[in-house]
Amino acid sequence: MRIAAVLDNRLSAGGGYHQAINAIDQMRRLCSGRYEFLVATRFRENLPVLEALGLRAVHIRRDWTERWLIAASMNGLLREAQARLGLTSALERTLEGMGVDLLYFVTPSRRCLALRRLNYVATVWDLSHRDQPEFPEVRANDEFLVREELYRNTLAQAICVLCDSTQLARRISERYGVDAARLLPMPFAPSPFLNESTSAPTPEVLQRHQLRPGYLFYPAQFWAHKNHIRILQCLALLKAGGKTPQLVLCGKDYGVLEYLRATAVRLGVQEQVRFLGFVESADLRGLYEGCGAVVMPTYFGPTNLPPLEAWSAGKPLIYSAGIGEQVGDAALLVDPDAAEDLALAVASLDDPQRVSALVERGYARLREIAAERAAAERELCLVLKRFEARRDCWRATDRPR
Repeated sequence: MRIAAVLDNRLSAGGGYHQAINAIDQMRRLCSGRYEFLVATRFRENLPVLEALGLRAVHIRRDWTERWLIAASMNGLLREAQARLGLTSALERTLEGMGVDLLYFVTPSRRCLALRRLNYVATVWDLSHRDQPEFPEVRANDEFLVREELYRNTLAQAICVLCDSTQLARRISERYGVDAARLLPMPFAPSPFLNESTSAPTPEVLQRHQLRPGYLFYPAQFWAHKNHIRILQCLALLKAGGKTPQLVLCGKDYGVLEYLRATAVRLGVQEQVRFLGFVESADLRGLYEGCGAVVMPTYFGPTNLPPLEAWSAGKPLIYSAGIGEQVGDAALLVDPDAAEDLALAVASLDDPQRVSALVERGYARLREIAAERAAAERELCLVLKRFEARRDCWRATDRPR
């Protein structure tokens, strides 16, 4: 059997890209010695990254037929026309021609809607558009409706839907009517770009960005839901009490960066804040290792990558209480609406014993998650084996190879 992962993200997607690469590497490992595996991506810039990871990769850009088929999937008359015309997308035509039997969408992707013959594994990272619909990134450009359309029309058809927690699996089943048996919680893993072999030395990273060790660190794209504003308000409260910790922020701007800069000035904490912008993956390990704590008061979850990476680097974590299932007792949980709560948590890290306890709990939580992921991988192998057996039923009469 031949499996193709579909990568629709660019490197600039940040944590989403890192998680996609994690998923690809995981599937490559599970396929080793069992199935053939390759990666298809719509962005040429991904090819060198994938090839450097030892992956076979092909570039397949979106074409007009794919766009038309996605539209047709939402319209009864167009569906009838498509059935008569027998159109297929470049993605499906190319991968069928390469003998691919199963697609694995490693990110949530509308390209599922354009498929007419190939089966697929779908991925859902969160349902935050339903949990927190007030944020502009959900309200703008009909994003709420786009996500609803995607999940309503693709998840039930997938041979398996991978999500990152049992909590999310329950919500998918309740909200979209997907059979629980087709939902597989697969915990996240730390970014593969944090490996020592692919990272710049920490002293070099700190020198390049002109940073002193011990700062608060929040690696997150500048979306409203990431809640950077609360950390700035926290700094102002701490400053009023005589504490002036440094804060390092990195990520791509998605519309709120200038607002945050202006707010830092208004609150009088601009000298304490470094906005690094989007940083190269090779610098991430050094930025984690140089910090005193990772602070993540985000509203979106239920899981995220930075907690895993903070624990891997041996750093204490401050995290949002509303999505605390992922972290358990391995973080200081705070109300993301309350700067006072966040300020108390940051101040409490002056206690070395508290920091040491958090770090040890972080290591323990990583071990627990690794065990959960290993069990989920065994279940995924059974899903693939079952599909392979059923795929044999039409192998001889299917498309020419």
